[in-house]
Formats: sequence, C-alpha cells, structure tokens
Amino acid sequence: MTSLNEAKRDIQGFITSGLGHTYAAAYLFLRVTDVEKAKAWLKQLVPQVLTAESWRKNDQPCAPGEERPPKIYPERIISIAFSFEGLAAIGLSDATLRTFPGEFQQGMAAGPRSLGLGDIGTSAPDAWQIGNPASEPYHILLLLHAGMDASDPSANQAEMQQFADEVVADLQGVDVVYTEFAYRRYDDKEHFGFKDGISQPRIQGINLYDGDGKPITDSIATGEFILGYINAFGLFPTVPVVAWEDDPNNILPLYNNPRPAHPLSRAGHLKDFGANGTYLVYRKMTQNVPAFWQFIREEVERMDGAASVERMLWLASKMVGRTPNGDPLVPDVAALKHQNDFNFAKSDADGQHCPFGSHLRRTNPRDSFHPLGAEEAATTTMKHRILRRGRIYGESLFDLKKLDSNNAALLGSLLTLEDDGGERGLHFICVNASISRQFEFIQTNWANNPHFNGMYQSKDPIIGDNGYAEQPASYMHIPDDACRVRTRPLPRFVDVLGGGYFFMPSLTALRFLAQ
Repeated sequence: MTSLNEAKRDIQGFITSGLGHTYAAAYLFLRVTDVEKAKAWLKQLVPQVLTAESWRKNDQPCAPGEERPPKIYPERIISIAFSFEGLAAIGLSDATLRTFPGEFQQGMAAGPRSLGLGDIGTSAPDAWQIGNPASEPYHILLLLHAGMDASDPSANQAEMQQFADEVVADLQGVDVVYTEFAYRRYDDKEHFGFKDGISQPRIQGINLYDGDGKPITDSIATGEFILGYINAFGLFPTVPVVAWEDDPNNILPLYNNPRPAHPLSRAGHLKDFGANGTYLVYRKMTQNVPAFWQFIREEVERMDGAASVERMLWLASKMVGRTPNGDPLVPDVAALKHQNDFNFAKSDADGQHCPFGSHLRRTNPRDSFHPLGAEEAATTTMKHRILRRGRIYGESLFDLKKLDSNNAALLGSLLTLEDDGGERGLHFICVNASISRQFEFIQTNWANNPHFNGMYQSKDPIIGDNGYAEQPASYMHIPDDACRVRTRPLPRFVDVLGGGYFFMPSLTALRFLAQ
C-alpha cells in the first residue's frame, strides 16, 4: 500500500470532501445495457472523476501569521459508485462478488435489513420510488455537483441541468433509470428549519488542518471511512479481492493486509479490489413539515393551554438536539468557538439541556452513553460514525430564516402553517467502510431502539419508525428540574421513498472495471 498522501490521487474526492462550495447536485441512477460499450464509456469517464488531492498548491502547515495558499475549487464534479448488481453487470467475477460483505450483497431492501432500518408501513421497500424490489435493479449511481453561487439558486440549478444534460449525452452502454436533483441552502438548513451537517468526523491522514490552518488532533481512524487502512479497532477492514489470474494486466495492487488475514488468502495470491474505495448509503427521505410543526404546536397547547412560538421552538429544539441556527443545547453555548466544540459528559450528563432521546444525541452520543464512562463512551461512539454527503430537494414550506429570528411577528407563521401538497425532503447519503457497523448500527441500535441509553418507549423523534399501530407507542421524554415532560405518542415525520447500498471504487479499481 502506498502512503496515504500518495493515495489521495486514487481516492474519489466525494469521500473526503462534502463539496460545500457547490450548491446544486444531480444523482443519476443508470442501468448497464451493453457491457462492452459501458466499459468504453467508463474508461473515458475515469479521468474526469474528482480525486482526493488537495485543492491548494501547497497544503503544508502555516508559520505563525502566515496565510495558507488559496484553494482552487473544482467547478463541475463527477463521482461514481456501483450497486452489487451493477458490479456483476459490468463484468466482475462471481468469485470476487462473493468477497463483498453480506449487507452489500443483500441490499437495503432485503427483508431483515429493511425491518431493522425501520422501513415499514409507508416506508416499506415495496412502496419505494427508487430501489423497489419489484422494479429492475439500477447498476450505477453517478453523482454530479456544480453551481458555486450561494446567492442565486436558480442559476445553480440551471448550470446543474446543463451539466447533467451534457453527461447524459455522452453515455454509452447504459440507460438512465432515475434522475434526482438536489441542492444545498447557503445556511445549510433542512426543511424542518434546522441547520444540518454540523458534526462531521475528520479523517486521519486526510483532514490535516482546521479552518484556521492548525493541525487537527481529534480525527478518526482512516479505515472507518476508506478501505485499506487501520480502523478504530486497530484492524484492516475486510475488502473485496480479485484472484491473481483475473487481473492479467496487473492493474490492481496486491492484497497484503495482515490484520486480519483474508479468509481466501490461502487460495493463493490475491489482488486488492477494495483499496482506497468505500461504501455509500443512499436514501431518499420525504419530510412531512406540516405534520412536524402541527405536532409541536398541539403539544405546546396541551402542555401550556395555548401555543406560543417561543415554546414551540423550545420543544422542536429539544427533539432535534440543537436550536434552528445550529447551536448545541449545552450550558455556556456562547463560549464555544465552533458549534461542534462540545461533549456531554461534563456539560450535560443528565440530559437536562440536550435530552438523551433527541435526534442529535442518539445519532452521535459523543462521550455520554449509559452505562459507560466518558472515555469508553467516546471510544465506542467513534466506532459508529458516518460521513454525511446528502442534499435537500423540493421547495421549503416557509421562510426557514425566520426560525433564527427573535421577532415574534416573523415567527408567527409557525402557528398557521398549512400543507401545500408539495414534496420536500433529503437525499441522505453517507460514507462508511462498514455499512452494518456504521450506518445500520446507528439506525437500528440507536435511532430505532426504544431502550437507547436507558430510556423506555422512546425512538428517534425525527427519523424513527414511529406511529405504527403494530408497534408500542414511542414518546419524546424531556428531563426538567421539576419533572419529566413526556409528549403524546410520536407520529412518523420522515418517510423513506427509496434507497440502496453502493460501492465507490478507487480510480485504480475503476480502470480495472473498464479494461
């Protein structure tokens, strides 16, 4: 294995960057129709795929008082990933396909997996728009990013449409099955009105310096997000491998990770197909914004006798785990340098400020996880992190900026929100080296676990599979100095409209697939 710094030119840039300088995205789901033509198209595409190389001419530490060189941002970005069926369709051998982990082979819609993820009822796979088991499978996910004008969303969308049209015009041997457009707001808010994507892990050896040019000291093991490197357990993640004879052009590197030894290594020399690649999770999620704020309003009316905007924001923030502008619910929040510079063990061990059941505290418990001590809790949490790369879709139901205002007149619209019938939500995308231990664990063991962190009958109030008669009711519990506040049974505010698991290969593996 080459050094990580050298490997950056082999790692897709989508893995290592949120591409925050772009405001528009398109996701093209493709199906292979002619293998040889598809390989020829892929061969032409590979040089256009963004890598993880630095966007600065010199990415070295700065001397005191010295400014870092400016970044040269890529304007149009292409990334590519394959479903399990797609790798088979493009010609990967059965022997290699069997070396992928079970969850990737089975797929998100597989019965036991979808049940654990909470994909039931209106979110069941047989109702999905994308990845419905009754439909023909898609093979390739092409991710496009463009549009760098934070002040002009319409111009960004127009540029994205033109970019997507140009990419589609060049396709060979593949058909477009679905196209989904997405965007990022200048303030990073999602449709409920809360700033999102604040807490992102930093990758050892990749994210070297913070925004001030200082070395990062709290990064997470590279192997948690990129195959071929040590993970949080001190081991190399299991990778898909290719038999020596299946790589006659000697494109792939040798498999030589000793911890643990690959179960097929005794069969002879193996080539490493997974090195510098990773796994992608995609979910199209629709947000029922009117139902969310109606529930908040009715709960405040039930608690207080009348609804007030201030109390509605209080309850909504308790459920999310942050205020709408992204501030964490911890004491002395004004003293924080950044909105992610906090832990719970010392500042909020009993959940008086940020409830244990809140969305934020479930999906990233940090150093407060019953019954573990702070250090062990933090270590455990680091073994179940994901990198989020999603964007929102659809028009917002109301002016989301109002939630950051202290002006009661501006906020008053929350009291009278009505459903406009529009579809809006999130294209959830995450990066992880182990789908089962990272994404699925968070969703199943933390978000949908009614006994998470010592609680009872309480699932994630935002993304949990709440509101089904066949299951026990789920409540939001809010500790208070005087008493514990408990809401009425939670309905489901977020439904899943589609999804799937993908493998994002290295540039070397892409060249191997294209041969």
